[in-house]
Amino acid sequence: MSDNFTKHKLRHFLIGGVMGIANIIPGVSGGTIAVVFGVYEDLMEALGNFWSDKEKRWMYIRYLIIIFSGSIAAVLLLSQLLSWALTNYEMITIYFFMGLILGSIPVVYKSHPDMKINVPRIISFLIGMGIVIILAMMQSGGKAASAEDAVMNYGILNFLYILFCGIIASSAMIVPGVSGSFILILLGTYWVVLQSISKLTSEFFQAGFTSEMTARMLVIASLGIGIVIGILGFSRLMSWALKNYPAVTMFGILGLIFGSFYQLYPGVDFGMTGLGSIISFTAGVIISLKFGKEQ
Repeated sequence: MSDNFTKHKLRHFLIGGVMGIANIIPGVSGGTIAVVFGVYEDLMEALGNFWSDKEKRWMYIRYLIIIFSGSIAAVLLLSQLLSWALTNYEMITIYFFMGLILGSIPVVYKSHPDMKINVPRIISFLIGMGIVIILAMMQSGGKAASAEDAVMNYGILNFLYILFCGIIASSAMIVPGVSGSFILILLGTYWVVLQSISKLTSEFFQAGFTSEMTARMLVIASLGIGIVIGILGFSRLMSWALKNYPAVTMFGILGLIFGSFYQLYPGVDFGMTGLGSIISFTAGVIISLKFGKEQ
């Protein structure tokens, strides 16, 4: 990473925003979005080394502030819009993200000069793809019927569990192809978290600091602390792998990305929704390829 990233602050802020949106959609990976827009390796480098590399520490910190400020702003400002799009145009929205992911594959493949196929790299690819498919097959259950009021009965153990869920989900959030929101579904906390964010952004200025708003803020704070702890720990592993085994790691990432299609695929439609899905998918591919060429 060089200090040239400061010339693209707005771009990185917007990329962080897309990552933030992706991380609240079950099945969509913020790590994949980072790959799509060509910032994944820089992100892992910054996360893995900002504390130990005194020479580049402040450059890394500025970079991370820009990326994660975009993510937080997008989650708070656009969660309602995203919820509306997924509720009313679910297939079209998902196909757009699938287009972004498909368009990222050439970028990933060209990210290392030696990407010849051999046995260790095939194994890495298959392991990555298998992880995502197995997680997708484990998915069960829908919205918890009590999610609306559950937060009002939370005690310290509930908040500690959400913190733990944040640690686990954060590892997935920075792995391409693996959805942090999906992990929260498996752990049974997704709907409480989603409703806490939605209620906080839509009702806080109307209701103020009510006991319900305070409880929802504690839910978000607990999850956020867990995410920070998990990302700082897991990113060091990814940074090490990218430095020492770059090609094998990139084949594993490709496997994760290919596996995400199994997780995301919403089926087909032969009506206007299908036509809209084709258009949104094509737009996603074009955007992804365009950003890839700028790397």
